[in-house]
Amino acid sequence: MFNESLKHDNVYNLLINEIKSNRISHAYLIDENNNRLSYDFVLSFIKEILCLNVNEEEKSIICKRIDDGNYPELKVIKPDGLLIKKQQILDLQKEFSMSAFEGKKRIYIIRDCEKMRPETANSMLKFLEEPESDIVAFLMTNNINNILPTIVSRCQIIRLGNDVVNDDDSEFDELVFNFVNNIESIGKKTILYENKLIFNEIGLKNRELLVKFFDKLVDIYYDIMKIIISMKKDVSIRNYDKLVKYCDNNDINKILNKISYIVDAKDAIMYNVNCNLLVDSLILNIGG
Repeated sequence: MFNESLKHDNVYNLLINEIKSNRISHAYLIDENNNRLSYDFVLSFIKEILCLNVNEEEKSIICKRIDDGNYPELKVIKPDGLLIKKQQILDLQKEFSMSAFEGKKRIYIIRDCEKMRPETANSMLKFLEEPESDIVAFLMTNNINNILPTIVSRCQIIRLGNDVVNDDDSEFDELVFNFVNNIESIGKKTILYENKLIFNEIGLKNRELLVKFFDKLVDIYYDIMKIIISMKKDVSIRNYDKLVKYCDNNDINKILNKISYIVDAKDAIMYNVNCNLLVDSLILNIGG
């Protein structure tokens, strides 16, 4: 059924007003911000869309079918392994080219939508560029900086608040910050010991956690770039005090190069590469 706790959420209520005013966007990009209820948020909003102008009995049936994953006009796509594959997007397009079985709206959710290689993202872009009036897209991500700008520009962005700080996430964040601190302080010498530290925490074979590590690295360097662009004035950036000290040794081009190396390394994880050598190479490239 509907998540009653969301009735007090300002973002949720703004979206409900869009439904009532018949101003539903063709595509929403949900910046999850590590909110544990982000998927519940999206499902509740979708239920509101699909249950518009139906009686209470019908609402109950539709909501239960959605919760059970048994509603034909709602399709959920998530990574197949580490990636969302191009074929998944092509299959989605083919399925949604057919007439709806029931209801007036067809809706799809793409979870972890940042996990698309460029060719997959381009197929997704084509789907978004020519939206049909009865199709609504929900793209969900915890790493909005890793989404193609052309995709971002075609969506209404919804930013959720972070509901809670998880102790494990705090420890992981601290690991990433220590890595950045060493890279920015001692550069390539980081390779002498930081590589072992990373793999003691992450594990040589835990590629998904290593992807998360690289994603957080990208987020940190994007924030450093934002501080540089703002000329080091006080900006609304988490961990500002930790990051501002790295601005003196960097400029925009250096940051962009570092981000490029990190993204390339993250892409390489998807293949059968030696993760130890991959991190060594990353340290040598961004620690100069």
